[in-house]
Amino acid sequence: MKTEIKNVELENIVEEINQLQTDTVLIIADHHVWSLYSKDILLEKIENKKVLFWKAADGEKVKNINDFQSAVEFFLDKGIHRNAHLIVIGGGATSDFGGLVAATILRGIKWSIVPTTLLSMVDASIGGKVAINSKSGKNLIGAFHLPTNVWICPKFIETLTPVEKNSGMGEILKYCFLDYTIYDLVIRKTDMGQIIDACAKYKEKLTEEDLKETGVRRLLNLGHSFGHAVEFIYNIPHGEAVMWGMSLLFKLFGTEKNLNDITALKKALEMPGENSPWFNKEFPIEKIMLYLSKDKKISALSSIDLVMIKDIGNADIETKTFDEIQAVLEANKDELRKFTL
Repeated sequence: MKTEIKNVELENIVEEINQLQTDTVLIIADHHVWSLYSKDILLEKIENKKVLFWKAADGEKVKNINDFQSAVEFFLDKGIHRNAHLIVIGGGATSDFGGLVAATILRGIKWSIVPTTLLSMVDASIGGKVAINSKSGKNLIGAFHLPTNVWICPKFIETLTPVEKNSGMGEILKYCFLDYTIYDLVIRKTDMGQIIDACAKYKEKLTEEDLKETGVRRLLNLGHSFGHAVEFIYNIPHGEAVMWGMSLLFKLFGTEKNLNDITALKKALEMPGENSPWFNKEFPIEKIMLYLSKDKKISALSSIDLVMIKDIGNADIETKTFDEIQAVLEANKDELRKFTL
């Protein structure tokens, strides 16, 4: 199945919902997003369909087993069928959560996404990776379940906080290392709409080639192994954590050019902050290694696959043992303490 990615105006979202071939629509909406846009997305204008609405906690807070069970039981209790269509309105965390509900309820129903954050528009809403978090780490309980539609409306970016915009920029920065066209658009400070479209199309292409992430799609994990660890340890937004995960990867295994490219891209994207989350603190080697050992990308009990960048648009997968990573971290711990971009 191929996902249709379409740019829509805010006032046309209900019109898109009305065109779905179903008599039952399930909606999961981020609580904060809904408080801002409920008067623009008028559910009462959905015609000839039963509408069931479940409001999700903001952002990552919803991605837990208890809220997952609550949502599933809510919809099942209301009486649904396998031709029902679930619609997620929110950022990447909400679509991760809602997509898992769609993938599992009645053994899988169709679903569509209205991404409302920059990070979600360029990355999280595309590709069908859906999940909730475990106490052991991020996105460890999940599935692959492609959405039918992704309706992108840049209007939502206008109400994002600086922190949320910065998080989205972190994922865009990742794409710059994987695809020269995106790199060029960012360095030239092209219109953000064009950058969003380029990122979405690039991820869609890799997803079509490799849905289950056994080959080329793994390149999209650039910066994520260290990034997820940093995200959990310091409680920072996902995209920002990915950027620091890439920086850490390049510091340990990359080149000076890699780090210079990050600095140039960070400036072009107007991302604030030069100091790493661990700046002037003891680098948390033990915690980093603990999260790496539980990462989804481990290739064996003693090793993990990491995405390496030779140059812009030239990426490869390399397997590193945990002993090797720990040794490099130990050797660089004093330098890492003062790490800035």
